[in-house]
Amino acid sequence: MASILIENHSLKPFRQRVLGTYVLIEESLRQLAEHGSELRAATQADQRERPTTLPAGWRETLQAAGTRHFLPMQHEPFTSASSGSAETHWTGHAAPAADVPQYGVEPTITLHRPRAYWVPATKTDVIDVLRAHGIQFETITAPRTVEVDMLRLPDAQTAAGPPAEGRTRVNAGTPVRMHRQEWMPAGSIRVPTDQPLGDLAVIMLDPQSEDSLLAWGFFNEILQRVEYADGYVMAPLADRMLAEDPALKREFEARLAADPTFAADPDARLQWFYARSAYVDARYLLYPVGIEP
Repeated sequence: MASILIENHSLKPFRQRVLGTYVLIEESLRQLAEHGSELRAATQADQRERPTTLPAGWRETLQAAGTRHFLPMQHEPFTSASSGSAETHWTGHAAPAADVPQYGVEPTITLHRPRAYWVPATKTDVIDVLRAHGIQFETITAPRTVEVDMLRLPDAQTAAGPPAEGRTRVNAGTPVRMHRQEWMPAGSIRVPTDQPLGDLAVIMLDPQSEDSLLAWGFFNEILQRVEYADGYVMAPLADRMLAEDPALKREFEARLAADPTFAADPDARLQWFYARSAYVDARYLLYPVGIEP
């Protein structure tokens, strides 16, 4: 659906800002009256599109895409007694016009469109957000085991600094994909991407997207390790693993030789064995949304 975001410059007089908003809305309504059928047709065509890939992250281009004729305002620096540093004073008078470079954006992340996503019933907040956005989904009434791809996020990190809009942001990093059978309890949902808002479903449910629900802190529980093994338990078990598995022993010795920091860290060494034991927390850093490729 087409939309317009109106932003008025804070340095413009209030009357001018109100008038500018009024004129823009008036002209938008006039254009809608004259070309409403064309806009409706374009919207319907867009809703029928099912692109196989979607851009989900952006950066500014290094090269300017062109120039824009700009009418700047005069400004002058001054030293502020309160901040103790140089600040900018805008005079309200026109400065000489200038042609300034205008940069574009290019994608940094490209997502592949799957057939569907499976969201477990335990993620009620995620299901509520999808419903509020108008995304269509099917709800299962009995438990089901499904064949899906799952993503483990070994590089996932919370963002530094204060929360954004009340949520701690998360960077998914590079996921590790695996195919597995996943048990979904009753109340879980299947979100097909073959629907008018399928693109939005991909953007929200693929954890690599900059605006995914994972990025907005809806899955932070997977970042917390809830299972572990103390050294007095892990050390004897690791010694048995070394004695009983020659391939594991060779892998461990190669890691010791290649990584002196690892070799000098007893906790890291035991954690290495714990990650390869039968007692490792299989859900740690596992994104709980299943993917139908």
